[in-house]
Amino acid sequence: MNTYRFFIAPLLISFFGVITDVIFTPLKWLYSLLFQHVPIYFSHIFMMLLRPSYILPSLWLSSIGLAIILLFIVNPVLAESGRTPATNNASSVAPATISTPAITPATAVPLEVTIVITDSPNSELNTQLSKEISISHLTKDEFPAQTDFLFKQADKELLNALRALGYYDPKIRHSLERQAKVTRATFDIALGQPVKTRQIDLQIMGEAQKLPVWSQFRQFQLALRPNTPFRHQDYSATLNALTNLAINEGFMDAKFTKREFKVYPHQQAVDIQIHLDTQKAYQVGEVSFHGSQQINESLLKRFIEFKPGDIFKHSDIRSLQKSLIDSRYFGLIRVVPQYSDQKERRIPVKVELEDNLKHRYDVGLGYGTDTGARVLFGFENRLVNPYGHNYQIDSLLGERAQNLQFNYRLPGERPAVQSWNLGLGLKATQSDTLTRSKGTVNADYHYQVDPIWLINPFVSLETESFRYHNENEENTQVMLFGINVKGRWVNNESYPTSGYRHNASFRISADNLVSDAQFAQIELGSRGLYSLMEFWRLQARLQGVLTAAEKDQMIPASYLSLLGGETLRGYEFESIGLEAEDGSITGARNMIQASIETDYRISEYFGFGVFTDAGQVFDNEITSQLKVGAGLGIRGYTPVGMAKLDVAWPISEKEQPWRIHFSLGFDL
Repeated sequence: MNTYRFFIAPLLISFFGVITDVIFTPLKWLYSLLFQHVPIYFSHIFMMLLRPSYILPSLWLSSIGLAIILLFIVNPVLAESGRTPATNNASSVAPATISTPAITPATAVPLEVTIVITDSPNSELNTQLSKEISISHLTKDEFPAQTDFLFKQADKELLNALRALGYYDPKIRHSLERQAKVTRATFDIALGQPVKTRQIDLQIMGEAQKLPVWSQFRQFQLALRPNTPFRHQDYSATLNALTNLAINEGFMDAKFTKREFKVYPHQQAVDIQIHLDTQKAYQVGEVSFHGSQQINESLLKRFIEFKPGDIFKHSDIRSLQKSLIDSRYFGLIRVVPQYSDQKERRIPVKVELEDNLKHRYDVGLGYGTDTGARVLFGFENRLVNPYGHNYQIDSLLGERAQNLQFNYRLPGERPAVQSWNLGLGLKATQSDTLTRSKGTVNADYHYQVDPIWLINPFVSLETESFRYHNENEENTQVMLFGINVKGRWVNNESYPTSGYRHNASFRISADNLVSDAQFAQIELGSRGLYSLMEFWRLQARLQGVLTAAEKDQMIPASYLSLLGGETLRGYEFESIGLEAEDGSITGARNMIQASIETDYRISEYFGFGVFTDAGQVFDNEITSQLKVGAGLGIRGYTPVGMAKLDVAWPISEKEQPWRIHFSLGFDL
């Protein structure tokens, strides 16, 4: 009773304040109506007489708060003061006390977390599970309560992680052992058998259900397969892939009407249902160009490979942007579909362009063991007129090679993949075996069939003067008709780990048509690159030339084969050919050569390589004089290709010394 006397008075005051508010509030309203013009100090005096609680307007609220405070502060004090000491008799029981030694950061012991998979040891899975539990992120048992909480939570975290991997019935045993110098948390896991995909109900509905892309996806890209372990990641990846595929094909409103999987742990089976309604396809609207002041709009529209009304595909939008970039007419290109402006499911496309600089200059220095020191100069006029004509001049001045080439290019009907080219060229080389110079006037047509393959028919008028060592000078003039086919693919330009390059050329010269020679020739070449493991690559090369001509027919030296130098390391440049009785060397009509090379990258910029080259030349029949060279060297990885510094030995010519070879260029 003594306890409550301290807050009874505040409660009475509060009660009195509430009652006065209820009774006198109507009188207050009446007073305000009758005496609203009375001076303010009379109003206050009257209200104090009429309503006692007016003196302290918030007295009753303050009283309630004061009563609560006194209840919580005063009551424990009085209770403690009034407690009587416990007597020491058999019926009294002392309260149980649990004390945990305080562990400060200075004395906290290390925390070791160990995951043991008993039925299927797998270090990668151990690492993956360790990342999934929160306790593994602690390095010390600094706060025991925190460690205990995370330890208890780990079972749930492990179970969720294992289910995501397809293990729905694992057995987990755990222990937490605290010692003087270390705390060990151990989790023994028996995975059991993973659940497997039993049924897959994948349905595509809507306008897109008959498109071939879905069957291709099922055959080659679908990660979910019957009778294979089920993983949540594969299920999510399938949903994302289907969504992206629908969007890329123009079905932006596609949605899943059903997407679920049911797990039957005791049967170790999973049934999957995925139903995608593609609905209706969007179409391409009008394409508008903005910003270019130099290019004729008719040329710009010829870059478009689709027309209004076609199904809207993101691949077409990307192709348009790439084609405009490859043209080199523009410095800035933005192809922006106007989704918000679509009408009747037609999406207009806005192309923003910024004109590029018209002129480009290239100057460089180089060195090669075949050509010696050299200076390079190039000039390009990217835009001669509004119709996209351009020309390019390339020149090389070296110790043993000189070259000047002029090419005038005209865009075709489809400038993204078609172009015409008119060219003039002068070329000369000098070696210990052959000295030659050639002038060329040519016209050719480029057609890029797809991103990999290029077809290039051509016609060329060529005049050549050449002289082999200890032979008389010869002069020829030929009119050549032919075609080149090239295919190239790499997964990375600067450092490819996979790729290939194939080329085939066929050329024929007709006699009595401004030509001094009649022959037909086919040239085939193939190079491939494959990674055996990370930073360890294997390269192979094979090339051959076959010529059909009369036995006594004179053929220009440019179309006869000599080996040595970079084509067959270990031998001097153009030192391998047909040997005459007087010891002189001449070019051969036919040639075959091969190379196998491996390199290993030991740092960002350097590596080493080992190689073997082999080849031979012949006129009418294959001889047994196969030349082989082998060696090793240093590799330098640069943005403009691989720099090779090789030491090679001529295996077939034991009396010849080793040679050094240097080259710079892309692998494929």
